[in-house]
Parts: sequence; structure tokens; C-alpha cells
Amino acid sequence: MRKTIERGDMGMKIAATDFDGTFRPIDQPVPEENLAAVRAWQAAGHKFGIATGRGLPLIEEGLAPYDIRVDFLVCNNGAVSVDADRRMIHCLPIPPSVVKQLLDLPAVRENDLPLLVFTAREAYSIRPNPAMSMALVRPLTLEAAPLLSDVVQVSMKLNTPEEAQQVSDDIHARFPMLGGNINRSYLDINRAEADKGWGLMKMMEDGPWRGRELLVIGDDKNDLKMIRRFHGFTVKTARPFMQDAACGVYDTVGGMLRDHL
Repeated sequence: MRKTIERGDMGMKIAATDFDGTFRPIDQPVPEENLAAVRAWQAAGHKFGIATGRGLPLIEEGLAPYDIRVDFLVCNNGAVSVDADRRMIHCLPIPPSVVKQLLDLPAVRENDLPLLVFTAREAYSIRPNPAMSMALVRPLTLEAAPLLSDVVQVSMKLNTPEEAQQVSDDIHARFPMLGGNINRSYLDINRAEADKGWGLMKMMEDGPWRGRELLVIGDDKNDLKMIRRFHGFTVKTARPFMQDAACGVYDTVGGMLRDHL
């Protein structure tokens, strides 16, 4: 681990981590070191939460096996945030008319790869993702999706990260109010302003912790704006462009938390 900046003590601190690839390594359980560090962090009077591209039911499923209670969740790449009791702090939906036009695009409609739709509290599958537990995901047709009133994210799997970027750029050119958050070959389509950094800013402004010190850590492209906005950190498994953007690189999330207790 290397640390490159110093932070003053401002009393209670807020820490937010990406989940997949950062707090929980890919295809592995959350390390006990991370869980123990969260408990120590909260015992010291600080707050801890997750900033994720997952929708609310899917991050709840991801956290369920572990003995921790998060103080907030920023979901759907910043489009939604909830507090420890899952009360809504903010929500940024896509207008139904735009959802309909988006789903009518050939790149979306004619692709045979997974296609999911998320509302503020639910997950729906138009084309299922075999790597995902479908117990929490309701089946949905393309025609029914625009009838949902609070769609916050449309998620597609593409063949490569480069293809995901191209589709994202094409969608934004056609619909400037939409933007893409990319994690490996997955493309999450949200309102253009929604990213994890924006969502954390909204959560801090609209919740009870305005003005508190915020520490962030992530590992992939959909964490980049969050890292830059809050001068955040990354993990040693992140790709070079993330390490170049971060203010420091840690072996684990637990290492970051303990370094700032």
C-alpha cells in the first residue's frame, strides 16, 4: 500500500466503497479484513456505505451473507440513494417516453445479450443474465417497460468494453439527457448527470451529513468520476488508468478505512 495525501481530522467521517471488484473481489467473498475494518470504523463513530451500479435488491442480496449494517446505499450509479433503514434520500428517474425510445433502438432491441431494467426499488429482466440470481428479478417485456413510472437504469451486456463505450456514445448522441456508466463489458444507461460521484454528492447534500469528510474507493471505469470528484482511492487490482487517477492505492478497502480511523 502507498499513501499519498494527508487528511485532517474533522470528527465523524463518511466512507463509500464500490462493491464488485473493490469491497468484494471478483468471484470471491468479501474478505474478513474488510468486514472487521468496517466494524472498527463504525465503532469509532464514522459512517460506511456502498456506491454501486447494482440496483437496490441486487446490492441487498450481495450484502446479505455478511454481518455488517451499512449506513447508506448509493445505487444504480448514483441515480438512487437510501439510508440505513432504506428510506429514499434521492431518486433520478428516466422519463417513460425516453425509456420507450431507448428500448426501440436496434442496438438495444435486437441484441440477444442480457437486458435488465431497474426502478428505484425493483429489478426486471427483459433478457436474463445467467450469471445473476433471478429470484430477485421480475420478468418484463420490452412493451411493458415504458409503463413503469420510475425507471432509473437500463443495463445491457455487450461483448467488449469497447463495444459498450461505442453503444454508450451512440445513445448519448441520440438522447443527450442519457449517459452511460461502464463496468467491464456492462453498460448501465442512466440520466446523464447520474454517476457515483454525483449520487454521493446528492446523498451528502440531501441527507444528514452535509459538510462531513467523505472518503471513496473504487476499481473500474464507473468509479472514475467518483474518484476524481472526491480525490479518492483505488485498490491494487485496479487497472493502470484507475491507479493513475487515484490519490492512493490500497491493498484492500479495510486498509483504507484503518488508515483513516
